[in-house]
Amino acid sequence: MRGNIIVRIEHDCQDLPPERRSDLVTRRLRFLSDAEILDLASRRERQYPGRNLHPVSITLPADVLERLQRLQGSRWSVSALIDRILTDSGKA
Repeated sequence: MRGNIIVRIEHDCQDLPPERRSDLVTRRLRFLSDAEILDLASRRERQYPGRNLHPVSITLPADVLERLQRLQGSRWSVSALIDRILTDSGKA
């Protein structure tokens, strides 16, 4: 089973096909430890109100979505996590 989430990322990844985005995020989230995910999921600074965020849909399998559900609370941001994963992959 797969599900879609909408995240807001800073980097425009229009040239990256949706399937490739989803594959990159899925592989990376399965590889990272929980501690590494929490580190990457720290909220972005809000002091930059001019940040240009783009809504992006990501399709993820159920096991990855379950891991992301643990990131509830004001300290974590799934959007920041996805943005950092795509940026670190050098694809965004």
